[in-house]
Amino acid sequence: MSSEACHRQALLDLEQGRPRQALGQWRQLLLDERAAVQAHLEAAAAALAADPLAPLRRQALTLLHGLLHGEPGEAEVAALGALLRDWGALCRSEAPGRALQHSERAWSCGPDPRLARQLAGLYRRMGFVTGAALLAPEPQQEPLGPTDQEPWPALPCQAQACASCQARPAPADRDLRLWSLPQGRCWLQRHTNPWGHSHGVAVQDAQGRYVAPLCRRYPWPWPCCPHNDALEAEALRQLAWLEATPAAGLPAAVPHRGPVLAVAELSGELYYHWMLELLPRLGRCWPQLLAQWPDLRLWHNGGSSPWVAESLARLGIGPERLIEAHQVPHLQAELLLVPGFASGFGQPAQASLAWLEAFWAVPPAPASPAPASPAPASAGPPLLLPRPLGPRRPVLGLPGTGLAHLPHGPVTGQLQAVAAAGRLVAPHGAAMANLIAAPAGAMLLELANPAYRPPYFAPLVARRGLRHRGLDAAPTPWPLQDLLYEGPLAFPIDLRSGASPAAEALAAWLDTP
Repeated sequence: MSSEACHRQALLDLEQGRPRQALGQWRQLLLDERAAVQAHLEAAAAALAADPLAPLRRQALTLLHGLLHGEPGEAEVAALGALLRDWGALCRSEAPGRALQHSERAWSCGPDPRLARQLAGLYRRMGFVTGAALLAPEPQQEPLGPTDQEPWPALPCQAQACASCQARPAPADRDLRLWSLPQGRCWLQRHTNPWGHSHGVAVQDAQGRYVAPLCRRYPWPWPCCPHNDALEAEALRQLAWLEATPAAGLPAAVPHRGPVLAVAELSGELYYHWMLELLPRLGRCWPQLLAQWPDLRLWHNGGSSPWVAESLARLGIGPERLIEAHQVPHLQAELLLVPGFASGFGQPAQASLAWLEAFWAVPPAPASPAPASPAPASAGPPLLLPRPLGPRRPVLGLPGTGLAHLPHGPVTGQLQAVAAAGRLVAPHGAAMANLIAAPAGAMLLELANPAYRPPYFAPLVARRGLRHRGLDAAPTPWPLQDLLYEGPLAFPIDLRSGASPAAEALAAWLDTP
């Protein structure tokens, strides 16, 4: 039986009430890939201090170490039930379908009053009132928070996780339209999750009507998704519920006299979304609007990271003009100015990339990119665009020599290093936004976990005329996918020697002049 088939059998055993058999199957899989499993566990343990999911990760580590060292018993069954229950609780607000899957699997591990209430809340959201009442009668149900009352999402596809939609060519970029809304409102949906990223952005006019082209909420589709209209309507339905439900935690609007430019993105706090989407939307319209409204203020959700501060200072936007969206998540302005989204989510517009090239003073992209052109001369080893050791996609087994590391510090210094590099090694991640400065013809080796390789950077790679090669690292051992990680976005990039052909290919590539 293949590893995947064994894992599926373990899940089937679990769902049919045989948790010890499931744990036995997983134990065998862990032992079959012991070296890989040990590397994953060590990386997860090393990142606990910076891991927002540290308590959950510790639970998983304890269970997995126990399985490696002995046959599963009742203690491991109880630990599995608690772990799956807590993974389900984490997913309730952002991925209720995954929460239901975890919670129903946890149910086979034994009675648990907390789990019963958790499942009852999920069933009520789905409309299964009778089943919910059998688990936990509503009058006795302990409140679990407003997310248990949210409408169950009606999703016709996997949205941003849909592989077929990722493969579709992007549509033409949109013009950057500016919306002017007297007494308009803008607000963020920020679930109380450990990451604290913006889960939804909304804009309404003075009458409370949603301006649909300016609203987004996870899960959000790729631009050529055939279900785009349905997913956009579902996002508006969820945002409207949040606004209409006081217990959901959206604060009252804070009024502001005067004009405000509002620019927000889903996960705008992350370097990728700030650098390639939020910043160019802001910068492409700020100078003209400031000339028209000298008292203009800025409301944004990028946070206060060093790269945000550097970008705003370069734009000439001082702290006296800022309204931080995390401090004022719901704003009503005398005049609200909102630039439209210039492209589909995750695929920056060419006009935005051109603006970034000019803004950061890097050489512009070649007029006619020629991928076959020779790489620019470059002294020294290839430049690594690193991923720090952390809870999401750490790189395992990266060579200790033969690579120069992108310098820490200001964005300008990082871009200068990229501009001087003829060869680049990039684990898939936000640091690849720095490819905006890569010279035409440079060689790019992109490293990714085979379960998570969305084509976010394809427009940037094509625009800069880079010679791109993608390498798939070793797949994540099956039991860890469901027990240790929250989803493919967190799976490590495993480059240990002998783990996959990617390790040998990387070594050969580094030895090539």
